[in-house]
Amino acid sequence: MRVLNTFLAVVVAVLVVLFAISNRAPVVVEIWPFPYQLQLGLYAVILLAVFIGFLAGLITAWLMGGKRRRELRTLRRETKDLHASLLQASLAQANLARANAAGSAATATTATTPGIKDLPMR
Repeated sequence: MRVLNTFLAVVVAVLVVLFAISNRAPVVVEIWPFPYQLQLGLYAVILLAVFIGFLAGLITAWLMGGKRRRELRTLRRETKDLHASLLQASLAQANLARANAAGSAATATTATTPGIKDLPMR
């Protein structure tokens, strides 16, 4: 997969360079409310417009995903709390089982004389 990504990046980079070389003609850029004029290459104007569009889409997508990110944070927090609660409950259950086993072993050893097989295993 990494090789494919590298290959595609190289192909796109070569195409951008070829586009820039083919469109070097100067153009005058005016932004309406401002009295300034810029003389840039046609490739720079087009690539700048594509980059600004990419940034606008990126910001829009990030803003639209805010609710989803908030939900995921809440779910992660709840999962962490539930995991801690489950771990605590399983430790309590293990302690209770050990206490029950020790209690039943104590009553069994007092009733009879302990043999090798009656000794508690650790």
